[in-house]
Amino acid sequence: MKLLAIRAVMRMFSWITPRAAEYLAPLLAALVWYSVPRLRRVTRLNLQAVYPQMEASQRKKVGRQCMTHYVRGIFEAGMLWNWPLERLYALFDEVQGMEHVDELISAGNGLIVAAPHYGSWEMLNLYLHSKGKAAVLYKPSKHPDIDALLTEKRARAGAEMVPATGKGLRRMYQLLKDGYFVALLPDQEPTGGGGQFAPFFGIEALTGVLLPRMAQRTGAPVVFAVCERRKGGRYCVHLFKTNSSIYSENMREALTEVNRSIEQCIEVDTTQYLWAYKRFRNRPEGEKSFYKG
Repeated sequence: MKLLAIRAVMRMFSWITPRAAEYLAPLLAALVWYSVPRLRRVTRLNLQAVYPQMEASQRKKVGRQCMTHYVRGIFEAGMLWNWPLERLYALFDEVQGMEHVDELISAGNGLIVAAPHYGSWEMLNLYLHSKGKAAVLYKPSKHPDIDALLTEKRARAGAEMVPATGKGLRRMYQLLKDGYFVALLPDQEPTGGGGQFAPFFGIEALTGVLLPRMAQRTGAPVVFAVCERRKGGRYCVHLFKTNSSIYSENMREALTEVNRSIEQCIEVDTTQYLWAYKRFRNRPEGEKSFYKG
């Protein structure tokens, strides 16, 4: 029954085009902003920390716009699940930085694509599928039936969905050797000792070591990528090369480059980053909690 309800809601959302969502999302986002204090508070704390020089009124404006993009992501799930692929691909405008990818994949070592929680990261996955053999690392749901449904929908364009397990990570390494585009989230707080602290907008943030370790172990090139929402229901993919320090054996140096690259992605449009995520949940020993109190 739960799966039928989810499918029905996604079908309903599929009737909302990206252009229509531009007008509908702000209304629903305003409701979320004022009715879910946790999201509002986390967004404000994050923006205050990373942009201390910004006027409070401007931070509030950015926060409200961020919530609008949060809602638009929910609407987009409907079309991503149900629209014909050709109709989805027609929504993309030019790609900025594609020359980096063409240059990097010519060596045949696969490609690591780091995709932060920015803009429409699900549309970004779809775009990658259209450019070559792709695989996406994901965190499995605690509910197997829902996990199976999400995997089915995300893989409908041909990408291989790889769970973030020990077996899954071994599979990712093999796919890189086979020349795949391998996509992962670089800004999700790791668990189980899988991270170290490194500066993010000048603030120590627990950062996953998987990305630099994968790059170091395989020698595969790394690009950071985001899918920007544009007016008129259009989308633009941005691709950024990283500095060689991401391959450094000094893990802090490598993770600093990871976070610098995420910052570069965010600066495309500050309002499209997921500021409602508790990016600074874990703190270095001796520091007080970032979000409590």
